[in-house]
Amino acid sequence: MSKRAVGSMLRESLNGAPGPDLPAQLHALGGGNPLLTTALVDDYLAGDRDGRPAVGPAYAGAVHAFLDRPDIRLLETASAVAILGDYGGTEMVAKLTGIDPDAVSGMMDALDLAGLLVKGQVQHPSTRAAILGSLAPGARSALHSKAAELKYWNAATPNEVSSHLVAAGETPEAWAIPVLRHAAGQAMLSDDVQFATQCLELALTGSQDEDERRAIRQSLVHNTWRVNPSAVSAYASSLREAAYAGTLDGPGCFALMRHALWHGDRQTFVRTQQVLSTLPTSVDPQTEAELHLAYQWHFGPVADTKEHADSGSHPGSALWDRTAAGLMQIWRGGGNETTDASAERILQNCRLSDTSLEALAMAITALARSGRSDRAERWCKRLIQEADQRSAVTWQAMLEGLRASILLQRGEVAVAAERARACLDMLGEHNWGVSIAQPLTVLLLADIARGSYDDAAKVLRRPVPDAMLETVGGLTYLRACGHFYLATKRPLAAVSEFQKCQQLVRDWDATAASLVPWRSDLAEANLHLGNTAMARDLARQQLDLSAEKDPYGSGLALRVLAQASPPGERSALFARAAEFFQALGDQLELDRTVRMANKAPRNATAPRGSRPGDQRWPAERRGPGESRKLSSRGVPAQPLGSGRGPGQPVGAPARSAPAARTERSAAPGSKQTEAHDATVLSEAEQRVAQLAALDHTNRQISSRLFITVSTVEQHLTRAYKKLGISGRSTLSKELWTRYPQLMSSNGAPRSDSGVGVVA
Repeated sequence: MSKRAVGSMLRESLNGAPGPDLPAQLHALGGGNPLLTTALVDDYLAGDRDGRPAVGPAYAGAVHAFLDRPDIRLLETASAVAILGDYGGTEMVAKLTGIDPDAVSGMMDALDLAGLLVKGQVQHPSTRAAILGSLAPGARSALHSKAAELKYWNAATPNEVSSHLVAAGETPEAWAIPVLRHAAGQAMLSDDVQFATQCLELALTGSQDEDERRAIRQSLVHNTWRVNPSAVSAYASSLREAAYAGTLDGPGCFALMRHALWHGDRQTFVRTQQVLSTLPTSVDPQTEAELHLAYQWHFGPVADTKEHADSGSHPGSALWDRTAAGLMQIWRGGGNETTDASAERILQNCRLSDTSLEALAMAITALARSGRSDRAERWCKRLIQEADQRSAVTWQAMLEGLRASILLQRGEVAVAAERARACLDMLGEHNWGVSIAQPLTVLLLADIARGSYDDAAKVLRRPVPDAMLETVGGLTYLRACGHFYLATKRPLAAVSEFQKCQQLVRDWDATAASLVPWRSDLAEANLHLGNTAMARDLARQQLDLSAEKDPYGSGLALRVLAQASPPGERSALFARAAEFFQALGDQLELDRTVRMANKAPRNATAPRGSRPGDQRWPAERRGPGESRKLSSRGVPAQPLGSGRGPGQPVGAPARSAPAARTERSAAPGSKQTEAHDATVLSEAEQRVAQLAALDHTNRQISSRLFITVSTVEQHLTRAYKKLGISGRSTLSKELWTRYPQLMSSNGAPRSDSGVGVVA
């Protein structure tokens, strides 16, 4: 049939003109064969009729009908050509089928005329599928096995040979084992995990050498973990036995350590790491740093953290040791300049891999903890995209869980919950190991924030691995459980969860103040139980530990102190807590702080009808399905009716009314304001100068007022300049002259609860 004849057939069948390219496409696919072309038209009419050829059951049936000739071996010949591909010349087809070459040549000519072949080759994948689909499964498998061996002896690539071996699915012979292993390695280089796994599983069925079988298993552990972590357990037991016997090699150690981390098996990880350290081939500094960070991501800080540049013998050890040590400071003090710099170096220099996954996650977490959640999310999205492109579902799911936690911190509660559910579904809960703590914690906290306590209870009923509760992720999960119990009026149950956190942190490292702020959590639970004095004591302990290092812990402690303080002192404490959360970009906690402040009892000395909510707290806004989100402006500077200046400490003397009126009457930018600012100390400068005049050191002042030493130095420098003095020696005299009321307040500004507050 000509193209014109095919077009006429289509017009008649469609009762109208076909698409401009369809007749030519059907002619090429059917080769002008009336039987095949009619079948293609039938499939097109039964399909979507979208202008493209549709290959379906009619075409497959026509191919089978044409090839099924009892008198000649036409089907066998066509199948051999289809399987051999570029190797499908007359001689190779004859060897594969055992048919005389002259007979093969004649049948290939007939297949050309029939439109199934073009110049001796199958041109279209649909035609190839239809031909091979006409074979019985056993015959097709046998043909693939023969083709694999034939191509092997004709120097085909390992990938091409292995594709036939995998398609055959038969136990391979000895010659095929190294071919399959080589093909698996090549497949992993291009991130084709599925084919690599198929090759290795097939090789394992044929290998008789125990060392070879162990090597295959360790490759399976390494490859399979990326897409199906639970399947790794079937191969890991033999590697564990080899590790305990001290016979595991380097790649095997890495594979087993990866498996151990995911399942919270600390003992196996440490034991395998010891084996690795005894091997003659040393681990490169980057991998060593990545493994160390991965361990800490799951199991928290350890006493043997490398702190010094000269700790390694490798030329590059010093740099990687310093970077890892800098990043690990987040366990002891939250985010700071050191952790930020180390995090950026990790993110810029570590390619996403099985060993670097937790190191990258730790770096992203460090950025989020230091108030750089936008940058943390950008890195997260970039790595998620790479994981998707490389078909590494495990990487992608874990990074999606991390992104969900960042979104939750920013107050995007509904989106965070959606992301957490999606990443759980992506990997399947049975595959998560101990890392399931992260998405479950996000879901739990999101439900609590939205008041969806029934949904939160369902999250708590989900099964989790026992080992999870002894990891950092498990620690945050236990803390979230405690807050669920607080939200649902079960403070004793909350105390139990928070005490578990306390014990875990102490078991790991008593100095790891930033793992979880369990003291603030216990303080809040004690408030619910009416133990106000205990709550204040615990909150002060948290403040002592968090001062200058952990703004999140400081914010939580100040918020509890606000709740435990007399009504007249609460607003300033709530305000300072809000400032910490705002500086961190923690919209979730900022929202909670504002709501607590607005519900707090009003100051008994405030004007009738006033309440804490009358202050200039951040304006609220709400989106569909979202928790309330607060603007980044307008964090309250002073409690209503207190007479105090912005951020002035509770217990400090109020400004005189004339002074307040003078400041209010001076418009920003006016000459009056400029003249006033040039000589008058600000509230913050007064408080710092007062303590300095009382012989407190800069560090003592920073601890008292919850500001950094650098901020103390800046305030003092400005105060000296405004007072026209050179240093501390004349500071007390100058303050008594110009600010007698400040100096007569008899010491440092403190509230009745012993907590200072500074702007």
